[in-house]
Amino acid sequence: MILQMRWQYVLLFLLFFYTTSYAQNKKDAALVTEQNSTSENLNTEKPDAKMIIGEVENVRLVPPNVVLKARIDTGAQTTSIDARNITPFERDGKQWVRFVCMDGKKEHTLERKVVKIVQIKRHGKEAQDRYVINMRIILGNVSQLIHVNINDRKAYAYPVLIGRNFLRDYFIVDVAKKHQLKPIVLPK
Repeated sequence: MILQMRWQYVLLFLLFFYTTSYAQNKKDAALVTEQNSTSENLNTEKPDAKMIIGEVENVRLVPPNVVLKARIDTGAQTTSIDARNITPFERDGKQWVRFVCMDGKKEHTLERKVVKIVQIKRHGKEAQDRYVINMRIILGNVSQLIHVNINDRKAYAYPVLIGRNFLRDYFIVDVAKKHQLKPIVLPK
């Protein structure tokens, strides 16, 4: 009888051990997949010399892996992208936001976890609250996952405004120039 009970305990222990190992292996595989994802693991190391860019450049947003024109603004602290139909929602007890990113006439619906909400001061207008998310921006061969505020920019000439949080340590801006670098191409 005692021997039979020991076997039951051994079987329960083995079942628990293999279940835990399987779950951990699944988590490890998910982590490796996430780290190899084009939207997560492309951060560029800081260069020895800074690159010169113009007042307008083409940048790639990942995802949705589209190239958009961007105004380079050293006066802006944070980068801003055009987002339409901004809808906040909750997922797993965290605040998220769903929005549409425009690529010409093509729409890309994205969902991102909200990092924070900031108040943006605007010249001659009231301050505005904006959602801040993490977004991958690529300019030339520089790729960074940075904080980006989202805002309806259809009234502006450029759908993306690149601020100092992207420029710092990588670029010098020459306002007499335009389109100095092309963003690296990623597989779609």
